Amino acid sequence: MEPTVLTVSIPPVWHYPRFGFGQRTEHGQIIGLKYYAEDTYLADEYGAGWRYILLPNKNTEDDETRIEDDIKLLSPQELKTVLETEINTCLRQIQMLKHELNAVGVTVVAANSTVEESTQPPYPPLHDLVDAGKFILKEIAKHPDYLTLGYQPDLTIGDAEAALSYLELELEPNQF
Repeated sequence: MEPTVLTVSIPPVWHYPRFGFGQRTEHGQIIGLKYYAEDTYLADEYGAGWRYILLPNKNTEDDETRIEDDIKLLSPQELKTVLETEINTCLRQIQMLKHELNAVGVTVVAANSTVEESTQPPYPPLHDLVDAGKFILKEIAKHPDYLTLGYQPDLTIGDAEAALSYLELELEPNQF
């Protein structure tokens, strides 16, 4: 009697990827991975192995796909420079947002119009607008960029504040 030969099919072995999500390369940041297993249509067409989806510019939706051998990570110095640049950009954005938040210090509430057929948007009370104007002028007067300008116009911020104060007095009911 002949021995029985048993044929065993071993599934393809997937090798671990060399790179991971979020790593920064010379061609952009890794945002995705694909694996083309051996003995598949895609591996026959394009070659077996890992493919990395890279985002060269975070401000666009264009991505590109590269094979593992085409990927080169940034050097530690290059990575440090890229990260410091991103941090500085974010810090500037945070400072601009903080400045904008501080400038909003006065809340202007618009009064609801009682006329249903009005085509104009409702206006906030004039007192609130005058208060907001005074606040903005004070913020401008103490801003470091304004102080370094050496700006000497014919009408100063003090003149504008005085004009708003006179307007405020005009808005007060006569007290006789």
